[in-house]
Amino acid sequence: MGLNYRVINVGSHANPPGDMYERYFPKDLRHLAPRLVTRTFGDDGEYEAIELEGEYIRQMSAQVGLDRTDYMNIPFIRSFDEGVPGQRDPAARLADMDRDGVDADVIVHPGYPILLPKNRDTRRGMMMAFNDWLAGFCAHDPARLIGIGEIPVWDIPLAIEEARRVKELGLKGVLMPAIPGYVGAWSCPVDAPYTSPVYEPLWSALEELGLVIVVHADAAAATPGLENYDEPSINMIINKTMAQEMIASLIVRHVFRDHPGLKLVCVETGVAWMAPLVSWMDVLSQEHPSMYPGMTEKPSETFRKHVFGSFLWDTIGVANRETIGIDNIMWCNDYPHNYGPFPNSQKQIDKDLAGLSEVERHKILAGNAMRVFGLSDS
Repeated sequence: MGLNYRVINVGSHANPPGDMYERYFPKDLRHLAPRLVTRTFGDDGEYEAIELEGEYIRQMSAQVGLDRTDYMNIPFIRSFDEGVPGQRDPAARLADMDRDGVDADVIVHPGYPILLPKNRDTRRGMMMAFNDWLAGFCAHDPARLIGIGEIPVWDIPLAIEEARRVKELGLKGVLMPAIPGYVGAWSCPVDAPYTSPVYEPLWSALEELGLVIVVHADAAAATPGLENYDEPSINMIINKTMAQEMIASLIVRHVFRDHPGLKLVCVETGVAWMAPLVSWMDVLSQEHPSMYPGMTEKPSETFRKHVFGSFLWDTIGVANRETIGIDNIMWCNDYPHNYGPFPNSQKQIDKDLAGLSEVERHKILAGNAMRVFGLSDS
């Protein structure tokens, strides 16, 4: 049954229970599963933490319902059950969405804590565990809870296998790193650039399955020492634009031309940077056509068919909607992270979309997401 979608949040997260990995890890990899433990951290006292490869990682309290007045000094939470229940309880999530005037949430990755296993089998098991947990979470109301799975992109056969499982689980897309070789917070480092033909079987599989490629605002500073958000004041300035490399790679290497069913959504990246990107690609392809053999249309035309982005606050992007494409812009609120507008999203929407027609508002707030993620209206 369809839903009368008015506002779709294309960029939110779920923070599963601390013992998710122990409960959902695939049996053949269970010996590698991160464990929930209670541990004393110096004078700070006892905290729940995730034990992973000999390290103990606490969860930061940057979630709705927890005090976070100083982003440079975010405290840790004592228990993974702290914060709003909607992080991990689908019924509570729907209640929060109703309170905020949101009809559907597109949910990507498990947020904090930042877990960076060195062992790729461990990372693959974490992805599979999260996919299973998220599928169960979204099954509570599939019309309103839209899950994005994760795949081990460094191994194409395994990535395709997990993509097929993601489809069977009812999830709508797969998360991929904006910059394949990036090592840092929330990243999934892989071994080849997206210009490599090694990905061809994966592009074909994702197109066949109808799964949306999703990039989140993850990769940021490339300088060693800054990559793990130790300097969030720097990382959060630049992390929005990193998807440009992936977009340029897929357009220049004709991935979208050869796979017309593929769609790429840049979640929580904002969209203002897309205006100079599409304009500059058109200039280069026109002025230096020998660098771009095989182009059958302007890069901006390819972009508008295949690439989309969502924003929290972006009046500049909205002002440049004709250059970017009104059909390519979506909205998000980054729930449950408490620097987003929840529970006052409607006020923020009215501010950011002031002066737009009802047709334009509907496209940004719901229509574009409905088309890209295959959601049916009632």
